[in-house]
Amino acid sequence: MRSAVSIAASLLTAVALAISGCSASVGGGSAGSGAAGGSVGVGGSSGQGGTAGSGGSVTGGAELALPIEVLGSGAPDEPVVASTTLTLSAGEASSVQSLFVTCHRCGFYDAPEFEALAKPLTKVKASLRVVGDASKGSSNAPWIDVTDRTVTVDAVAAAHGGINGGLVTLSFSVAIDDATRSRLVGRSGSNKVEFRFNGTEGNTNGFRVLDVQLRDAAGKNLSPAAKRWADIGKEKTVAAPAPNIVAQGQALWSGRNTLIKSPIVPTKIRAACNDCHAKHGRDLQYFNYSNNSIVQRSRFHGLSIAQGEQIAAYLRSANNSVSHVPAATPWNPPYQPGPGLDGKPTVEWAAGAGLGSVLPDGKAFMKSLLGKHIDDQPLSFAQADLDRAMSATGTLNTREMAVPLQLPDWNAWLPPIHPLDIWTPEPGQAQGLFETGKNGNNPLKAVADLEAWLGQHKNPNGVYGDFSHLEPNERAELQGKLGSIGGQTLGFGGGGRGSRVSGDPNNPFAVELGGKKLQAKSNAATAALADLTTCGPTGDCTPFGTESFIERADVGLYHWMAIKQWETVHTWGLEAPALHGHQANGAWVSEGEKRGWPYSWPSVFYVAPHMIYAPEKTSKGLREFYLSWENRLVSYYRTNQWYQLQMTVNPGWAGASNGPMDWPYHTGFTTAVVDDLVTAKAASWISAAHLARFQQIRTKLAQLANTNLPFDAPDPNAPGDLFKNKADLLNKLSPTELLDRGPAAHERTRFHALDAIAPGLYLAVVNASIALYNGMYAGTDPAAYRRCDPNNSSLGMPEQHSGHRFCVDATKTPLALNEQGQPHLIGGWAEWTTEQYSAWGVMQAATAGAEPARVKTWSDWVKRVWP
Repeated sequence: MRSAVSIAASLLTAVALAISGCSASVGGGSAGSGAAGGSVGVGGSSGQGGTAGSGGSVTGGAELALPIEVLGSGAPDEPVVASTTLTLSAGEASSVQSLFVTCHRCGFYDAPEFEALAKPLTKVKASLRVVGDASKGSSNAPWIDVTDRTVTVDAVAAAHGGINGGLVTLSFSVAIDDATRSRLVGRSGSNKVEFRFNGTEGNTNGFRVLDVQLRDAAGKNLSPAAKRWADIGKEKTVAAPAPNIVAQGQALWSGRNTLIKSPIVPTKIRAACNDCHAKHGRDLQYFNYSNNSIVQRSRFHGLSIAQGEQIAAYLRSANNSVSHVPAATPWNPPYQPGPGLDGKPTVEWAAGAGLGSVLPDGKAFMKSLLGKHIDDQPLSFAQADLDRAMSATGTLNTREMAVPLQLPDWNAWLPPIHPLDIWTPEPGQAQGLFETGKNGNNPLKAVADLEAWLGQHKNPNGVYGDFSHLEPNERAELQGKLGSIGGQTLGFGGGGRGSRVSGDPNNPFAVELGGKKLQAKSNAATAALADLTTCGPTGDCTPFGTESFIERADVGLYHWMAIKQWETVHTWGLEAPALHGHQANGAWVSEGEKRGWPYSWPSVFYVAPHMIYAPEKTSKGLREFYLSWENRLVSYYRTNQWYQLQMTVNPGWAGASNGPMDWPYHTGFTTAVVDDLVTAKAASWISAAHLARFQQIRTKLAQLANTNLPFDAPDPNAPGDLFKNKADLLNKLSPTELLDRGPAAHERTRFHALDAIAPGLYLAVVNASIALYNGMYAGTDPAAYRRCDPNNSSLGMPEQHSGHRFCVDATKTPLALNEQGQPHLIGGWAEWTTEQYSAWGVMQAATAGAEPARVKTWSDWVKRVWP
């Protein structure tokens, strides 16, 4: 197993927590976002070719100005080149073996363009070249395209899809050949390295370089330099622009039917900049997008440099009271967990702990889970350490516990296409379905109503986030309005996960109608340019079919929802737990931890591919749980990101499957990405990091469910409401999940890979899992559980086989036998009962060598439930 330091030392130093005052977006933005893009460089060119950097080229070699922003209008006939220079000591040029680069959004990550093209479609986003001696004029050094075939991507990013995969910030190396080495100079001069943005694929307008080094064969940096990060705070505090400039910028920012989709599809779009972003651009101000980034994204959407500058002037003026948080950057994922966040002002939470807190492997994560210092030393632990960490009576701080998962950056939150451009008006009408609503659901109205309510009920003291003056009935009213954003969005779109086609042909879901509108614009010539070989495993990509366009509609709708939810909590400071709770005897009882979002679901986990995919029958079977334009493993990684984010921003709601998210899918897709990594023959230490994180998820679920929630119908006034109890977690938290399913090789559990982190970790985790389970259930009275009714199929199948089994089986059922007459656990949760699962777990735990006393406690309880 590779060490934490050897994998990611350079990445961590490049984007450490001390990063300050960063810069612009790298393109992602929305198709309706007049300013979502990125800068060519602070003080650099406007993006019309030439050379530019984040602060100009470094000529002395003592400093490395970062980020190196390679962004422009996105037009393929106007490539943007940015450069920097690196110095080498005397005699070191001959030792250079590679160029090391850390890049934010060097790939393409969205659905392929589908409309008719006015300019060529770019297939490779980024290129680079090592020019060498910067004192020389023009260079004929060859350009190298940044693809998985031409560069060596770091192991974690490569395993999760590479350049165009799940991680939007990654590191890669380029081999230096003899010809390139001969162009390098030592102490007598500096060496120029150039980066080129080749053009857009229809959505992005550039990328950003966060580190660049010349290295020797051992990976040593031969070109060390002090990193100077662009200070966007200075741009926010310049003298106020003239009022007429601000007014012109506001009109452009909020003007609909003004922008074009992109330089390669220059059709007018309905959405304005403020439709895809926060209403007044709070997100661009908070996440430190530079003025130049705003200008360049404005150009992407068809505006001029001068108009982009007017928009920037308006945004600075409208948001001058927004706190400047240096750690908030376009590349640092919002809410990325890390130590110390709870100790900062609430307004800083959204900045996250930075890319430097993204852990490189499972060893680092286990140290994080155990509260140990994270270093390059082997993992050392005692069973008692794991027992404490994985205790159902504790409180894992998912806001501060660093994880080996890169959460989505801000560009990943933005809708690639706005609902206004999905549900366009019918002929002769001024408004489309998104404005008028469907079946009584109007998400736009829900947002407006909430905003108006908050304005009317703000605290007279003017303190950010202080709603202590609200009465219990007002708190309940606010909680309902907060929930209405997600509820109205879900109701408007229609259909839940996996049910995207209405059963009533006369009343199709809105996502069906939106998908048809988008599909009507599809162009065969453009579709023919798409790479249809990168998907799988259930067939090639199908990004232009009916299901795909339903998915595009879903993506636009739910990303819009996530932006509006963020805008509300961040604008009003609603990230304190006191806002979520319930009334009891006329008083308000708060629920949650120190910080947390006040939304019930739907919330950000609804953005996960698992939630917004549209199932499709292919020649190789049913494509489900992943998007039609990407590999399943990549979609699974993205699903992991959004579910982990939900657990991070909404950590304190008590409940079983009805807490802040659908917990079984969080655990299920954590193991699913592991299975696809194994199929792809990724190194076991990479899979082990996800398996270690799985223990955090299950522990947090146990802690939130370890309440006074009953084991039977929870409310005498609503005896049919089975969801507010924890009996179904008898299944979902069972240690059996970690154990082999039988004696055959294919029945060996994936969790043995935990031993790739440290010898003996697997068995120690099994022991801790048994202790957690015993602590929750072994002391309970079997008579408290309702016995399953095999005639009740209200949950989709007979209760004892349902995914939600809020009961225990009435009788014991023998385990199935294999061909050798040995017992084993066949199939999945629908094939076995809770009793079978429990009986097998007890047997297998003993076989695996789990601590006998723990196994006996578990076994005794199982015998009491099923004598």
